[in-house]
Formats: sequence, C-alpha cells, structure tokens
Amino acid sequence: MIHIAKEEDINSLFSKKRNFYTKEKEKVVRNIIDDVKENKDKALFYYTKKFDNFDVNRQNIKVSEQEVESALKLIPDEEKDVINYAKYRIERFHFAAKPSSFFIEEDGVILGNRVTPCQSCGLYVPGGKAVYPSTALMTIVPAKVAGVKNVYVATPAHNGVVNPYVLYAAHICGVSDIYKISGAQAIAAFAYSTQSVAGVDVVAGPGNIYVALAKKLVFGDVAIDSIAGPSEIAVVADKNANMEFIARDLLSQAEHDEMAGCYFVGLDRKLTKDVKKRFIELADTAKRKDITKVSSKNAMFFYAESVELAAMLIDKIAPEHLEVQLEEPYMFMNMVNNAGAIFIGEYTPEPIGDYIAGPNHTLPTNQTARFASPLSADVFMKKSSIIHYSKSAFFKNARHASKFAEMERLFAHQSSIEVRLNENS
Repeated sequence: MIHIAKEEDINSLFSKKRNFYTKEKEKVVRNIIDDVKENKDKALFYYTKKFDNFDVNRQNIKVSEQEVESALKLIPDEEKDVINYAKYRIERFHFAAKPSSFFIEEDGVILGNRVTPCQSCGLYVPGGKAVYPSTALMTIVPAKVAGVKNVYVATPAHNGVVNPYVLYAAHICGVSDIYKISGAQAIAAFAYSTQSVAGVDVVAGPGNIYVALAKKLVFGDVAIDSIAGPSEIAVVADKNANMEFIARDLLSQAEHDEMAGCYFVGLDRKLTKDVKKRFIELADTAKRKDITKVSSKNAMFFYAESVELAAMLIDKIAPEHLEVQLEEPYMFMNMVNNAGAIFIGEYTPEPIGDYIAGPNHTLPTNQTARFASPLSADVFMKKSSIIHYSKSAFFKNARHASKFAEMERLFAHQSSIEVRLNENS
C-alpha cells in the first residue's frame, strides 16, 4: 500500500508511461507492414497461415453467407436477445452524441462546419484471449451511425472459423464484409489494400500490442481511433464502500490481459488493506487465474489522506476506466480531468459499460486519457469549414486581411485581395 499524504508523494509516480511497445516489437510489425504493402495477398496469406493456422486464399478470405447462416443457428434466441438489446442501447447513445453541421450568419458572412462521413472504414475485432461480440457492436455501431458507406471487419479465424457471436453482432448491424485476418497484417491490408482486401480511410478497434503498433505505424496514411494498450481500471472509494464489490470490479479488468493495470485509491486505510487482500485472493483462485495471477502483480493500492489528493492521483494515472464509490461522487468527478469513462456509484460496475450502458467501451489507455476520447461517430466523420462572404461584407472586412498579408510579406496573398478591392476604382 502506498501512502499519499501530500502532493509531492504523487509527482514521482507514473513519471513515464508503461512501455509496452519495445523497439524489437516495432521492428517486427514494421517488417510485416512493409511486406504486406509490397507483396499484398502473398504476404497477407503467409502471415495468416503462420499466426492463425488458416490456409487463406482469395476464395475463402471473407466469411460467406453460408457461414453466417450456420453461425446464426448455433446461437440460442435468448442470447440473440441480449446482443440485440446491447445494440439498441449503444446505437441510441451514439445517435444522441453524433456531431452535426452548423452555420452562423453575420452581416453578409456565412460561416460554419459541414460534417460528413468518411467513405470507408476497417474495424478490428480481437479474438485472442476471449470472444468479443461486444467489441463488434462498439466499433460497427458508431461507424454506421456516422454514415460510413463501406464498413469492413477483420477478426481472427483460428483454423478458418470465426466466432458465431461476432458474426451475429456484425449481421444485425448490416455488415457482410468480414475478413478472416488478424494482427498487424490485417491493419496493413486495410491501410494499403491487397488484391483481396479493400483499402479504407479509417482503421479503428482495439487489439493486442502488435495491432496497436501497426495502427501507430500506418497513421497518416489512414486515420485511426487510438493506439490502445492493455486494459486499466481505477477505483476510488471511501470507508462506506463495499469491499467485495471493489475487489471484484478490479478483477474484472485483471482477467483481460497479463499486463492489465488495476489501481485502487482508498480514503480509508483499513478499506485499502482489505481490498488489496481480497483482490489477491480472488486473483489467485479466479477461473482465468492463468492471467489474473500475473496481472495482479501489476496492481497498485493507495491510501490518500484527502479527496483532493485522490483526484490529483487519478489525474496522474489517467485511467481507461474510473469507478467512483464516494458519498459525493459528482463533486469528485468534477475534480478529475483525465479518465476515459467514469462509472458513478456502487451499482455501476465497469462491466455494465462494457456491454449494455451505451457509451463506447473502446477507450484511451496508458495515460492517453489526458488528451484522447472514447471511440464515437466522430472518429468516422470529418469537418469542412464553410466560408461565404457577400460582396458588401468583403469590402467591409478585406482591408484587415490585406494588411495581414502585407505584414507576413505574402504579396500574392495581398494581391488576391487587392484586385477585388480595386475592382470598382
């Protein structure tokens, strides 16, 4: 347990981001990207065979209608209802948050932002350590809400088989172009296209370290949502909080990945000790203990002497998920600037947001919540500035622009303005 008694105790913590992206891994990913970029399908097929044990070719790289139909028969109606309900909730939220165009008019000048969707996107749905139909929904729905015309999905197909739940989630969202490819090679294929895979404007969706590095390296040739690292959770609680709830909420993220980050900030010393003890017990006996026994070693437990210090500490951590279990949670929320998603109250566990709440579960990690936001329709949309001056408005204002051009010694700029000002002289 780390005791936080003053601001200086915080400043030395987390001075550097956790370094998951080693030079060796980046070199591996760069080689894969260069290979796919140059050799197209040949390289893509090679890596798919190597990593997914699947002899892919141009005929079987996409999930067929027959495969979708067969997959849908495997899912009980009750489970379909659950996925349908989640889709409804996610869709409802993202439509409400969708950015819109706006225009203002003043004395013959019309200014505005025109918001339009990108034409194509490649969405990555991981499938390494678990199955993620929820991620299929969380990536496809905002792209569809944005109005993207061509939505493509890439997901692992170990031995050539895609998880039926992922197929069902894509099916109800109206996506039929699902590629059986994964890893850095899938990101490269979306970024640069191959004979079998369409190139796109935006690449989005979480993945492992190799996927994250690939997105980092193709950024600029395509847009990306973020460069995600392992999952994180921070819980802030006072003495009235339920210790068992907290320990199990921490465990919910610890089971994602061996490198997951779990942080507890207690305003009570005894609670902090009890949470730590119970979390370790759960991690050592969990169903996914092969992961949690490792990730639990990354966990950090803090005792903060004041709410103000707790807020400073959270801003330093900048967690992907933040749970606030305090008597005055909204006061604390307004003291915090850096968090991907904030879960308020002891009956708002992080997993409720993973599945059915509505806001996206694809969130900034590894301290990027300092400047990044959750995945949303915005990622798949772009803005064009609109500027329209009437003749009278131009004559009223243009002298200022002409003088600015002269100050910057950009005389062709000035001439473009002056030729109009002198038109009637």
